[in-house]
Amino acid sequence: MPRTDPRALHTDGPTAVAQALSIAIRHRVQLADGHRLDIDADTMCLHGDTPGAAELARMVRAALDEAGVEVARLE
Repeated sequence: MPRTDPRALHTDGPTAVAQALSIAIRHRVQLADGHRLDIDADTMCLHGDTPGAAELARMVRAALDEAGVEVARLE
C-alpha cells in the first residue's frame, strides 16, 4: 500500500504493537481491507519519519522482548 494512503502507517502505539506481535508470533498481518494474510517475515521496518517513530519503536521493542521474540540487528 502506498504510504500516501492514510491506512498505510500505524501512528498509535497499541496498533503498531499489535501488528508487530501478529507478524512475529502468528506470522499473520491484517490488511487494510480487514482480510488477513499469512506471511513468513524475517524482518520488520519501522520508518523513522513516522510521527512519534522513536516512541513507537520503544513500544514495539518492549512488546517483542516481553513476548520472547528474538530481536537482532541486521548485519
